[in-house]
Amino acid sequence: MEGYLPISHDDIIDPVLYSDEGRLHRMLSELRHTDPVRWTEPSNYRPFWALTKHADVMEVERQSSQFIVGPRNRLVTVEEEERVKAKTGGKPLMRTLPTMDDPDHRKYRNVSRRWFQPGSLQALELQLASLSKEYVDLMEAANGEIDFVRQVSVWFPLRVIMLILGLPEQDAEMMHRLTSQLFSPHDPDTARQTDGHAIAEAGAELFAYYRDVLEERRKNPRGDLASEIANATVDDAPINDHEALSYFVSITAAGHETTAGAIAGGIHALSASPDQYKLLRSNPNLLAKAVEEILRYVSPVRSFMRVAVNDYELRGQRIRGGQSVLMIYPSANRDEEVFEDPHAFNIERSSNEHIAFGFGPHVCIGLALARLEMKHFLKEFVTRINHVELAQPTIWVKNNFLGGPKRMKVSCTFAN
Repeated sequence: MEGYLPISHDDIIDPVLYSDEGRLHRMLSELRHTDPVRWTEPSNYRPFWALTKHADVMEVERQSSQFIVGPRNRLVTVEEEERVKAKTGGKPLMRTLPTMDDPDHRKYRNVSRRWFQPGSLQALELQLASLSKEYVDLMEAANGEIDFVRQVSVWFPLRVIMLILGLPEQDAEMMHRLTSQLFSPHDPDTARQTDGHAIAEAGAELFAYYRDVLEERRKNPRGDLASEIANATVDDAPINDHEALSYFVSITAAGHETTAGAIAGGIHALSASPDQYKLLRSNPNLLAKAVEEILRYVSPVRSFMRVAVNDYELRGQRIRGGQSVLMIYPSANRDEEVFEDPHAFNIERSSNEHIAFGFGPHVCIGLALARLEMKHFLKEFVTRINHVELAQPTIWVKNNFLGGPKRMKVSCTFAN
């Protein structure tokens, strides 16, 4: 890729830069080559080490006792950190799997583990196929001219998660609004009108919604994941309200925002690479490889953080105990030392050791579900649509935590 101008500390966290795919990957390529473990002191954020190499991210992910998540797990402004502390009395806003270290992480992961195992997911196959057909039908009814993100990709995975949790479909719009505010507080299209950094307020509204769900499922358990969480036991004691509510929010938000970004980013990549789209249509056996290449190429999770417990040396840099490291996944997934021609979108890629949803003990618990959703949707899409192209320039989410297209108008030609 073309060279990048000198990289400022603020560039590395700038949500606007993360909405410009070309500029983002030029910057990350420059960091990988010149400063892969970079001390960063951005405005309005506590400092950290930025990690951009695949091997370094995996090294940190593997060592969950040396690099922990509890003190700091994502990029949040100092202002928002203070707002959360004021609202919670200094406690974390939520206790979720991404914010827990062992032994709690392992115990709470077991609460929902069986729901995301292959045997359980097989029971969803018919419903995933039906939902995929419903949304491609919607595209056909619109004569193939549609904002794919706003009308399709944000709703398909959200409907799946709400189905698993046993939530009413009519609550989907409210759920999408609040989870977007929680995960994309800097984007003007999702930020709350009263405060562009109101993670705490969005979390509080989601807690209020789920408190009713929690109470109802404890009185009247059903065969859904919400009932499983509400009535779970940890260390032979009932799960407490705060951790149950946190679990609900985490499953809902992470379970649809990341998959929505991957699906939209995947259709964007296929639209921009007509040869790859033709190849996939002519060879459905490439679906599984296409899903993996989309996850690598899009990398919907932009970053996560860890905190060093003790001093640690990485590429000659001394990371002090208590200092934070930022793992930048879009960079790791385009590392030239791991991926041949990393900036090319290639669904026939023979080796694809991407870490789009993390690695090691904290790998995303819903990764198998995300893969299954993407496989079913892509199968329906490529079977029925002869040709897809971008009708307008795509606008990407302004977010340094989760990414993907925000507005993406496509034009499709359907098979007879």
